[in-house]
Amino acid sequence: MLMARDTARDEAQKLHRKWLKHQAFMAELARNKEWLAKIEQEGEELIQEKPELRSVVEQKLEEIRECWSDLENTTKAKARQLFENNKAEPVVKSYSDLDSQLSHLGAAAPPAGTGSPSSHLQ
Repeated sequence: MLMARDTARDEAQKLHRKWLKHQAFMAELARNKEWLAKIEQEGEELIQEKPELRSVVEQKLEEIRECWSDLENTTKAKARQLFENNKAEPVVKSYSDLDSQLSHLGAAAPPAGTGSPSSHLQ
């Protein structure tokens, strides 16, 4: 039972670390969104300066927007998945705690069949 508790606790800790790491990634992604706006602005300026490059610049900007959108969607999906998995963590902890309490009770209880039958009647 000790091994099962350790495994459950390890899994819960791994899940929590993944959630924290993902939150840090999402924060970094939000900070980098400014770069996307800057790239788009510079792309528009380049089109104004060199209209002959319009099709190439617009194509590249669209590719960047699509990649960014895919990254955001994937990040949100991962966040939902981790959140759902994280909701199960308290249940796992509750079962682990219950298992621990039962182990302590089992160790504290006298073994069955000890003592005389008349000792229970006194």
